[in-house]
Amino acid sequence: MAVYQRSETLYHWVTLRDRNNALIDPDTVTITITDPCGTELVSEDSMTSDSSGVYYYAYDIPANGVYGEWDIKVEADDSGDLSIFKDKMYLLPWDAVAQVRELSGITSKKSVSDDAIARIIWEAYKEALDEVYEEHNDITPKCNPDTGAWFDGTNTTFETPHNRLADYSGDGVVSGYGELSCATDIEGWWRDEDGDCHRVNITVNDAQCGNITITQLDGTAIPSSMEWVHLHYWTEWRTYNERLFRLAASYLAAHKCIIRFQELDKATLADLYSNREMINGHLMRMENEYQRTMRKIRKPLIGGAMKPGGN
Repeated sequence: MAVYQRSETLYHWVTLRDRNNALIDPDTVTITITDPCGTELVSEDSMTSDSSGVYYYAYDIPANGVYGEWDIKVEADDSGDLSIFKDKMYLLPWDAVAQVRELSGITSKKSVSDDAIARIIWEAYKEALDEVYEEHNDITPKCNPDTGAWFDGTNTTFETPHNRLADYSGDGVVSGYGELSCATDIEGWWRDEDGDCHRVNITVNDAQCGNITITQLDGTAIPSSMEWVHLHYWTEWRTYNERLFRLAASYLAAHKCIIRFQELDKATLADLYSNREMINGHLMRMENEYQRTMRKIRKPLIGGAMKPGGN
């Protein structure tokens, strides 16, 4: 397992041996790389031989690669004898591993590997996204902001009642259902005159203002005979700050790492010593820092002057 960011090159290596532990060169060695959406970005492509029994593959991660856990599968076929080797890699929005190690005090990779920390960071990142954004469900869109047109069989431009549409999927762009294979931030359904429900295609034209295009899945306008159209999306608050959010997610990941660190049986003495005060007396410090930072950028728990976009 490895940790990468967008536009970096993923290098995957594999060493193949026979039953006697001798290096072997099978007839074919192929690799399949699948992103978190289930899309095979590399499908059974041949790996390059570096030396006897040693193979590698270089893959340029797209600039719009989907964040999360990617699957890597290597298949080695030697005269019909098939061996399969599975691995994973994490694509993260930012290089947070070093920061989380520093915050948590877990500096030894013998105690907690970079791979384990990457998994914890991703879990913390998704948990923080759930907390920082405001969810809106079963929302009826507003008319065309330029013409005032409704679902008349030709109009496809509408607005959401709330603006500042949020990047809930955390992939760096606000997208609607149909724009991407997954990682959707706004989706919707419409019901026809017969009472049957259908998904809609949504294109986000302006996330700040909530301007969107809504069509049927085939790209045609929704007919005027429809019974209703409902949307599901998230919005960010005016106080939202991406830098602070990433810091908050790192604090939460550090907190989770400390808890995981306590459960390890093979913790090194160096880490036990350096983290003794934090573990025994300040276990909740990272959690408190997380909450303190989140309070600066999320919906207030008590009513006040701060209001969500569009409200």
